[in-house]
Amino acid sequence: MKYPVVEIFFTIQGEGHLRGFQQTFIRLAGCSVGCPECDTDYKRRETLTADEIAERANAVTPKMIDPWAWITGGEPTDHDLQPLLSALKAKRFSTAVATSGQKRVIPPVDWLSVSPHRIDFIQRYGNEIKIVPGLNGLSLDDWEKALPTTAFMYRYVQPLWKDGAEDPDSLAQCLAFMKTHPDWALSRQDHKRWNVP
Repeated sequence: MKYPVVEIFFTIQGEGHLRGFQQTFIRLAGCSVGCPECDTDYKRRETLTADEIAERANAVTPKMIDPWAWITGGEPTDHDLQPLLSALKAKRFSTAVATSGQKRVIPPVDWLSVSPHRIDFIQRYGNEIKIVPGLNGLSLDDWEKALPTTAFMYRYVQPLWKDGAEDPDSLAQCLAFMKTHPDWALSRQDHKRWNVP
């Protein structure tokens, strides 16, 4: 089995609970969700087996006690992730998957980050959820109707990044939401502020 790969690179995680962690990102090509505001280039650059991806990830990762591989896209759950997760585990990586939640994540992962792009998302549990007011025209009121049936350890609101900057209206909505939802925290796309990939 081979995967369509956009890029494999070492960087600093800029969002959510693992913000600031140095991680190796594996960006897979393709996305079945198709958001109008998407700022991600997910065109395939090459096609690699799970072992080839794990070998490349290992090669770009400095020697670390607990290296992390963050699998993202596009939408990584468009692919069978089990062989890739197993290959990364064989290289001693802790694994994380970032998904929109439109498909169930069946393989075991060490960290599951769900950032839903539509109200009808089905992956309703994981380590963290990030909701973005303004994404696909959805407000925090829209999201609130979908949230009671979710189970996430960490819950974040995150301002929309639009036209090369954080949207002030989206940030204001996040801050107002947090005043009435004390168990939610603020996430931001800090990697864009730090100018790292």
